[in-house]
Amino acid sequence: MRRFLRMGLVALLLAAVPAGASTFVALSQHELVAQSDAVVQGRVLKVSSFWSPSGRVIMSEALVQVEEKVRGTAPSVVKVRTFGGTVGGYTVEAHGFPKFAVNERVVLFLQNANDTAEVTGYQQGQWRIVNEKGVEMAVPAVDGGATLLGRDGRPAAARKAMRLDALKNLVRAGGERPAPNAN
Repeated sequence: MRRFLRMGLVALLLAAVPAGASTFVALSQHELVAQSDAVVQGRVLKVSSFWSPSGRVIMSEALVQVEEKVRGTAPSVVKVRTFGGTVGGYTVEAHGFPKFAVNERVVLFLQNANDTAEVTGYQQGQWRIVNEKGVEMAVPAVDGGATLLGRDGRPAAARKAMRLDALKNLVRAGGERPAPNAN
């Protein structure tokens, strides 16, 4: 009887998890910077999707015109590869993985920036740039299909939008918030 109850409880817990959700370990701003070869601000020029060489997964590549190298080195146009996309009527929705749209302005934390890059920490390393009442803001790209957990297994606090210049200053400082003045 106990075994039956345990199996029922496990089934209920599994039913409570949203279908298609992805779970990732939350990275601190310092970890994002430390694990990235480059951090760039840019504009998406082109997005194309294709089947992986195995024919099992749809991948997407975005070409991003680099407007500013915030940290590290990168070419003037970066090729960024990620999971998900649409090919021939088939769509793979990869929750928590970067998604790109032509003409979108972004800040990207990149690994392997001088070749085919990947975004560090998946969507955690992607910020969208929007204009709010004349102020450029960096908005975290983490979507509702992704869950971020701390190393203790508890839900991580959601990142909040911030001024673009504040994000870039934070990156230049190595991801650590500058110490307040001692005056």
